[in-house]
Amino acid sequence: MKNKLIAFLTTGLMMTSAVAIPPVYAEEEAESDSLLDYLPDWTPKNFGDAMRLYNKYGSSPVEDNYICLVRPVPFDKKDDYEISYGGSMYYINTPACFSLGTYDIEIPEKPDPEDYGAVRAYENYCDSIGLYTHDYSFFENYANDPSRYVFQVDMFRVLKGYDLTVSMLKKSGDNYTETYKYSFENTDGTVVQTDIYSWLPDSVPEFNDYVSVHGTASVNDCFIVYCSEVNSSTGASLKMEQSGEGKVKKVRESYCTPFDIMPTLDGETSRSVILYQAAADGNVDIKWTVGREWSPEEPFEQFTGKYEIKYNGGIEGGIIIDHSPSRKGNTIFTLIDKATGKTISIGNRYAYKYMRKTDPQEPNTSLVFDISENPFTVESINAYDPDCIYSVSLDPSGGRYDHPEFEITAEYLDHIDVNCYLEWIPSGDVNGNGLFNLADMVSLQKWLLSAPDSELKFWEAADFCRDNKIDAFDLCLMKQELLERKIISYVEPENRVVYGAYCGVLEDGLGLYTGPGEEYECIAKLPKGTEFRERGYQNNNDVWMFIEYGDKCGWIKIVKEDGVTRTIYSYDLVDQPVIYLYPEEETDVHVELELTGSDLATTYPKYNNGWDVTAYPDGRLLNKADGTHHRYLFWDSVNCLTRFDFSKGFCVDGSDTESFLKEKLTYMGLTEDEMNEFIVYWLPRMEHNKYNLISFQGKAYTDSAKLDITPAPDSECRVFMAYVPLEESVDIEPQQLETFERKGFAVVEWGGCEVKQ
Repeated sequence: MKNKLIAFLTTGLMMTSAVAIPPVYAEEEAESDSLLDYLPDWTPKNFGDAMRLYNKYGSSPVEDNYICLVRPVPFDKKDDYEISYGGSMYYINTPACFSLGTYDIEIPEKPDPEDYGAVRAYENYCDSIGLYTHDYSFFENYANDPSRYVFQVDMFRVLKGYDLTVSMLKKSGDNYTETYKYSFENTDGTVVQTDIYSWLPDSVPEFNDYVSVHGTASVNDCFIVYCSEVNSSTGASLKMEQSGEGKVKKVRESYCTPFDIMPTLDGETSRSVILYQAAADGNVDIKWTVGREWSPEEPFEQFTGKYEIKYNGGIEGGIIIDHSPSRKGNTIFTLIDKATGKTISIGNRYAYKYMRKTDPQEPNTSLVFDISENPFTVESINAYDPDCIYSVSLDPSGGRYDHPEFEITAEYLDHIDVNCYLEWIPSGDVNGNGLFNLADMVSLQKWLLSAPDSELKFWEAADFCRDNKIDAFDLCLMKQELLERKIISYVEPENRVVYGAYCGVLEDGLGLYTGPGEEYECIAKLPKGTEFRERGYQNNNDVWMFIEYGDKCGWIKIVKEDGVTRTIYSYDLVDQPVIYLYPEEETDVHVELELTGSDLATTYPKYNNGWDVTAYPDGRLLNKADGTHHRYLFWDSVNCLTRFDFSKGFCVDGSDTESFLKEKLTYMGLTEDEMNEFIVYWLPRMEHNKYNLISFQGKAYTDSAKLDITPAPDSECRVFMAYVPLEESVDIEPQQLETFERKGFAVVEWGGCEVKQ
C-alpha cells in the first residue's frame, strides 16, 4: 500500500524537485505526476523509521524503484553536510530527488503512571527508537545535548533511460569534501544501484548475508573482501599479515555497526568489511588474526588466504585471483570400480547413497554428501581434503563398495575433478536371506551345474572375481572365504556392550585381532575411515576394544604405544554440561575439569586451565578473566569413548518425554529454573523420537569428567542423562534415583549425551 505525498510532507521533511534544465518532455510528464502523488509505504516518516531502515539496509536502500539515502549526523554539525547531484536524471524537470531533510527524536510528555494507556504508548515509543530502559531522564538529557545525532533523509526516483549520481558532502574548512558517492540507473524500467555499495555491506543484516554466501574472505571484482568481527571490549584487535612477492593494500573499510541511541554495551562485536586492492605482482599469502596482541594466549580467530596478484600498473585496480582452499566453487567426484576401472552405475538398487567426510580434529562435525548420480557435484571447492577421513556408503544387493582411494585429476579456478576408486566386496549371500553360509555355496554350485529349480537371487553376491560373470573360479573363492570365516575364533569379551560408542579409524591399516593383544592373530587391516560400533571390553583394560567389522568380530588397539595418541575417533559427544555455583556468601571460586573419556571442545566463558570466577549466593557469576557476567559455566566435549551404563533406566515414549523429565529432574533436586533450562535444550532433540531409552549416569560419567572446585563445595549434584533414540520399545529394569539435598556451598551440574544408533 502507498502513502499520499501530502502525508509525508506533514512529518516535517521538506521536499522540492531538482533543478529543471531542460523542460520535461510530454511522454515523461505522466510519470512525473505519479512521482508527486505517491511514495512507498516504507518511506521514513520519523527518527525511528529512519534508524530502523538504516540499521537493516544501510545508507542507500533501493526498493519499489525508489531510492532513500539516510545517514546519522551530529545535531550541532548538521549544516556541515550537503548533497550534490549529477547524471542525466539531474537535468530533467521531474522530482529526481527531494531536498535534504532532518529527523530529530521527538521528546514525549512524561506519562501519568496511573494512566495505563499513556504508559503503554510511551513505552511503545521508547521501544521504537531503541530506548528499551524507558528511562525518561534520557529525553531530558538528550534534548540539551548539542552533539546528539539526527537522521538526514533524501528520497529519489530515476526515470527509465536515465541515470543519477549523488555525492554526500561534508564541510572541511571553507570547502566540502566528498565522503560517499552513489550511482543509479534505470535502463529497462527498474532502478538499480551501480556503485560499489550495490554489493558492499554497510549494515549488520547485509554483513551476515554476505558472509553466509561468500565466506569470511573472498574476491569480488578487483578487491579482496575480508569480513571483520572484533570485540574490542575484550582487548582484541585485527592484525593482517602478508607474505610473498605479491602485495595488496587496504583501500576502503565499510562499517556495519548499527546506530544505537544508547552507549555501546561492553562485549558488543564491531563488524566491518575491509577491501584490499593489488599493489605488486606475484603470489601472496594473507593471514588475518583476531586476538590480544599483548597477550601470550592463543588468538580468538585466524583466517588465511592465498591469492595471485596482477597489478597491471594499478590500472582499474589490477586483477586478483583467489587460490584459497576456502574459495567458492565445486568439487566433482567420479566413483570408479577399482577392479574394472569403470564408472559405477548409480541406480535405485542402492539403499544408501552418500559420502561422509570427517575431520579427525573435529570428528563430530562430519559432512554428508548425497550421491544421486555419478559423477556427482558438491558445492564446495574444498570438499576433498587429503587430511580428512572419507567413507562411502553404496550398498546394493549382493555386497558393498568400500575402501575409497582418491585422485585429483584436474584443478580449475571454480572446480576440482576428483576420482574416487572403490573396492567391491561381495557378500556371498546369493540366497538373499541375510546370511552367508554353506547354503549359499550349495546354491551357487547347483546353479553352475544348471540343476532344475536352481536360481541366484543376487548373482553379484557371488562375483568374487569381479569380472561381471559367475563361474567355477567364483565358487572356489567362495569356498575359501567360507573356510576362513569358519576357522576364525576370537576371545569373548568379559563385558558385552549393547549401545557402544559409534567410532571410525584414524589411520590406514589398524589391526583387527582375535584377542586383546598383538600376540593374537591379525585377521584384518582396517582402512582409514572404517566405521564401527564398540561391542565389548575387558575389565581393567582401557587399551583394547571389541568390535564388529562387517561379518567379522575382533579386537582393536585404541591407543598407540605412547598410551595417549588415539587410533580411533568417536562420533559421540558430551553435550551442554552447565555448572551452577551457589555459595552462602560472595566467594572467589576456581573450577577445573579433568576429562578421561572425551576431549574438551567448546567452553563459555573461555576455559584457561580452569575458570576463576566470583560467585554470588543467587547464582550470578563474574568471570575474572574478562569481567563478563554469567549464570553458569558451560562446556562440552567431543570424541567421547565413555561406556555409559544402560543396565537400568527408562524407556519413554517420545511424546511423554517432557512430563518424564519434569518428574525425574524435580525428584533429583533441580530448581525450576535449572530444570527448565535442561528441558529447553534437550526436549527438541528427544520428543520427536518414537522412543527414548534414558539412563541417568553415575560413576560412568563422574569418573570420566571429574570436577575439582576450590573451595570445596558442601553439596554437589551432577545430573547427566545418556539416551538412545529407538524405533521399538525395549524392556529395562527401572533405575532408582537419588534426591539431592542442598546445603552450604552447593554446586549443581546438568548435561547429557545422545548415543547414536
